[in-house]
Amino acid sequence: MLDFVRCPALNNVPQRKLQLSLQAIEESNDDLSTKSTKKSIINRYAESNIPIEYWGLKMERDFKGEPRMLNKYNEYILDLKTTYFNGTSICFSGPHGIGKTFLTTSILKKAVQKGYSCLYLQMFNIVPILTNYNNQEDAIRELTMVDFLTIDELDIRFFSTEASNQLYAKSFENIFRTRSQNKMPTLICTNSPNLVESFTGALRESIGSLFANKIEMVSVLAEDYRRKS
Repeated sequence: MLDFVRCPALNNVPQRKLQLSLQAIEESNDDLSTKSTKKSIINRYAESNIPIEYWGLKMERDFKGEPRMLNKYNEYILDLKTTYFNGTSICFSGPHGIGKTFLTTSILKKAVQKGYSCLYLQMFNIVPILTNYNNQEDAIRELTMVDFLTIDELDIRFFSTEASNQLYAKSFENIFRTRSQNKMPTLICTNSPNLVESFTGALRESIGSLFANKIEMVSVLAEDYRRKS
């Protein structure tokens, strides 16, 4: 059960698309119990802001990328209760197309099905929150309190200037520090091979220390599996 109200600013799932998905389930040949279960799960996916393209995909069946990514997924979900209790956090780094988003959304889907609150966001979804005071308080509370959080596309372009470092990096540090102190799992995806080097000054030292002690770094150097024949 959620202990906070979902912040509308943190959801980008088109409601019409959600309704069409629910309608397709209702018009299927499944029995009433199965329909109810499927609709509940789809609603939770939407509530968690998981992109629609990943709703019907399964890592075990559809993932064609680096085997080490699949192994890490299986390791993470093996005992989600323990994973959550320990606050197991991972930062996946590597080029586009190796399955980072696929992996982390698949983890969120498993967590949703186990009753955990989840939230998927790309960094550019968070930036407007950090610059819009009206939405900031509720949104940051959700970012720090949700059971499983994925931040995708967290890379150097958001920290290229001193001003952006002070605004975005400082807010990111506060969110991640609060989550790590409360042992809340955070999954980060980045295309930057040396993400910590993107930060400047004291923030680099502080965030570097956090990453070194609170999050497992998984670097995958592989080809874009979507381009493989």
